[in-house]
Amino acid sequence: MSHSTVNPGSAPASVSAPSAGPRGGSFAGTRALARLVLRRDRIRIPAWTVGIVGFVTASAASVPEVYPTAAELEARGEFVRSPVLTIFSGPGYGAEDYTVGAMVANEYMIYGAVALALMSILMVVRHTRAEEESGRAELVRAAVVGRHAALTAALAVTVGVNLLIGALTALALAASLAELSTVGSWALGLSMAAAGIAFAGVAGVAAQLTEHARGAIGIGVATLGVSFVLRAAGDIGDDRVLSWASPIGWAQSTRAYVDERWWPLLLAVAFAVLLTAAAYALENRRDVTAGLFPPRPGPAQASRRLATPSGLALRLQRTQLAAWGVGLVAFGAIFGSLVGEVEVFLEEAPELQEFFGAAEDGALTQAFLSIVMSLLGLLATGYALAAASRLRSEETAGRAEPLLATAITRWRWASGHLTVAMIGGAAVLLATATAMGIVAGIQLGDASWVPSMLGAGLALVPAMWLIVGATVALYGLAPRLAPLGWAVLGYAAIVAFMADPLDLPDGARALSPFHHVPELPGGDVEVTALLVLTTIAAALVLFGRAALRRRDINVT
Repeated sequence: MSHSTVNPGSAPASVSAPSAGPRGGSFAGTRALARLVLRRDRIRIPAWTVGIVGFVTASAASVPEVYPTAAELEARGEFVRSPVLTIFSGPGYGAEDYTVGAMVANEYMIYGAVALALMSILMVVRHTRAEEESGRAELVRAAVVGRHAALTAALAVTVGVNLLIGALTALALAASLAELSTVGSWALGLSMAAAGIAFAGVAGVAAQLTEHARGAIGIGVATLGVSFVLRAAGDIGDDRVLSWASPIGWAQSTRAYVDERWWPLLLAVAFAVLLTAAAYALENRRDVTAGLFPPRPGPAQASRRLATPSGLALRLQRTQLAAWGVGLVAFGAIFGSLVGEVEVFLEEAPELQEFFGAAEDGALTQAFLSIVMSLLGLLATGYALAAASRLRSEETAGRAEPLLATAITRWRWASGHLTVAMIGGAAVLLATATAMGIVAGIQLGDASWVPSMLGAGLALVPAMWLIVGATVALYGLAPRLAPLGWAVLGYAAIVAFMADPLDLPDGARALSPFHHVPELPGGDVEVTALLVLTTIAAALVLFGRAALRRRDINVT
């Protein structure tokens, strides 16, 4: 039905889809490919497992130490119903009689569910769309491998890993604290797994839409972000209608450790089955290596801007930059629109005023916006890391080789992508802060929130640059080390939001670059700390430059 398309200068070419599956049917070879997935992810899967199970279990184990009395748990239960924590955690089931289990389910389970959802997106895309993009899928299909074998193997392994992590989490929680019931622990563990399985289906569909792995991951992560926003908006409302449109909302609706309900898990399973069927149907309607959304043909002649490394890097990354920018600006505007409601709630809760340690007018709103700004700063750093990681993908895919064969030096080529990462990341962060300041100013009738939030965003830039600099330094040493930059960002997120529950010592907190950023708006600006962060970032970039000049470049 379809035909091969061979475009000079573009590789790999599309391959015709057979009208019928190879010998053994459309699923032939699934078992062998599943073993291949397990072999290739023999390090990633244990890392995800230990990280997620360890994080949830350690967080739960710290609760009795941080909140040793019933009065302190009761005060925490009052706080969990505030709009601030509702946005980041959930609706606060069982807050009226807050227990250790309810706190674990309300405040920590969502992070495990989001982590599993992200893991599922990355795993499915890595073993489906990324394989086709690299051309390895064509080699595999030369054997007796059915059309749906790769997708089925990726989904099967991903679902299995989700269930494994969910089961280990349940067993670890039940064994760690006497306050955590076995039934509640299984409800929590399976809820996390259900969220991950739902997003495996999302990734399966996303892999059929675009011919690039980055695009498929972007669709999956964007869907996860929309799900988080829907859940947050629904949980703040009275009827929670929007929460029922989110797989994360379904996971929380099991009410682990409060009054367990199992039927919301069926929604996630049905959602995943429906999306998997859709992914199979879409896979039947496209050519191998091609996506359902074909790329637009480029102009016959390139502009002068593309003749420079920076211009080419911006052209390659402009879609990603625009997507992250629009998404984070929308997040900033949404959070800015909530300040009026948050201010009214906090004014009626004196215990929360004491929690924030601020009694003067406007201080509570400043504390709320400071917390939100920290979250958005971490997300913007995620974009900057993704942009910097383009260096590794360009090299490993062989696209850097033709450029480096010209008069362009290694550092000029690398500095193009680095400029997009650092300047683009800062621009996204400042645009987000400005949007939040404008909407918050409109809500509160005070235009001074615009420069205040802009300053809060600007203060986060040195910490962002330091993490990007660490990634560049790692990439300069060896491309395979570059992903460790994401581990630095993950650690910074743990310190930002879980340092107190985990009772981390000061030395451990100081390892996060964001720990040294002043809490703005409302805090004191510490210029020295910002200068030190900027200096360290510059030193890491220079180290990466020197290392890149001395190592071999991968060639095809």
